[in-house]
Amino acid sequence: MAGEDPNSLIRLLLRHTLLSQDAIARMCDLSQTMVSRVLKGTRELRKPDTILRAFAGITDGYDIPAPGLLRVPPGLGLDLNDSGVETAAVLERLTCADTQNTPGMESGTEASEVSRAVLSWLVRNASSPAGESVVDEGPVAAIRAATTAFASLDNRFGGDNARTTAVHYLNETVVPLLGQTHSEAVRRPLFTVAAEFVLSVAWMSYDAQRNGAARRYFVQALDLAAHAEDRLLGASVLSAMSHQANYLGAHREARDLARAALTGAGDRATATMRAQFLMMEARAHAARRDKTDCFRAMSEAEREFGRRQPGLDPEWIGYFDHSEYSDEVAHCHRDLGHAHVARRLAEQSLAESTGDDYARSRVFTRLVLAAAVLRQGEVEEAVHLGTCVIPQVRETSSARCVGYLDDFAKRVLPYRDQPEAARFLRQAGSVVGATQ
Repeated sequence: MAGEDPNSLIRLLLRHTLLSQDAIARMCDLSQTMVSRVLKGTRELRKPDTILRAFAGITDGYDIPAPGLLRVPPGLGLDLNDSGVETAAVLERLTCADTQNTPGMESGTEASEVSRAVLSWLVRNASSPAGESVVDEGPVAAIRAATTAFASLDNRFGGDNARTTAVHYLNETVVPLLGQTHSEAVRRPLFTVAAEFVLSVAWMSYDAQRNGAARRYFVQALDLAAHAEDRLLGASVLSAMSHQANYLGAHREARDLARAALTGAGDRATATMRAQFLMMEARAHAARRDKTDCFRAMSEAEREFGRRQPGLDPEWIGYFDHSEYSDEVAHCHRDLGHAHVARRLAEQSLAESTGDDYARSRVFTRLVLAAAVLRQGEVEEAVHLGTCVIPQVRETSSARCVGYLDDFAKRVLPYRDQPEAARFLRQAGSVVGATQ
């Protein structure tokens, strides 16, 4: 079958050879975008002349560029760097490998590799200059605006929506600035906004389930925050890494990363930040069904959240409002099997969330709500809630949304003999299957 179908051949080339997407595109005389869409299954080669050209390139093997045969080094981007210039060089290699879809991006990014960078960050000098004027103009202002724009696209439409564009911006605009010499008044804010931008790319990569790339970007965001001497931003990076680790089932790693964020931020962390870090720890305990430690962390988080003063918070933690806090607690109670509490808090989170800014987050919360309702034995209502979310999952370029839908579908599977559940499972299967 594959021998008759160039689309299948292209997929097999990427899966079973060391060729990158860029190399395959050159072989077949296609654009890299077209090859990418063929690999994702969103496009097919149909025109006879295009099919013949692709077959000729694959069978003759012409114009295979040597760089396309390389693999991403396992340790690329997983260490903290000694200087800003070195960071710029690492990010240049990382973004080039990412945009060219070089094989190996997902390899060698295990917890043990990341732990070395986290330990290095924790023991670095934690003092930060204070009271200095902050430059927020020129390139710094431009990067900050770009970070806001890409984060908005990510939250509304999913990580894969604009991730490639963000990586190109990082490579072509941000990285060259990091390699230049700047005055101290410019260097620190430049590295701070660069850290925020790289963190946003890491989040997009994680949401697209390009988890190896996400881990590398998370570590480089941590490194940039360290060079900017922004301890709180670095701690926030660790919290984001905890979020990813928990989603991937590495619950002990998630717990340790959340604790490292809390420890590394120290007394300078605002109450909002401490509440968020503690909720990441609670999520890890809940996933492990550790009720004692989960309730301890949630209790501390509730106390901190009640003391928060949003006016004292950095701008990047502003998303952690009542809606987000309720959602995190709902996740914990869902995982602990406390359906009644999970349902109440998920409904509360949805009631407090307005506008389109966090459309993706509401997909997660709605599926947590559906799981809680199902746990209460209300199958018809639960699958109705799940069915209502399916169009939003389809419209969002978020592999995590698909993952949440898949998780809920597995919870519904025992009820597949009921007509409503069977109908939902068919619809959900068409979405989940299309992304696998």
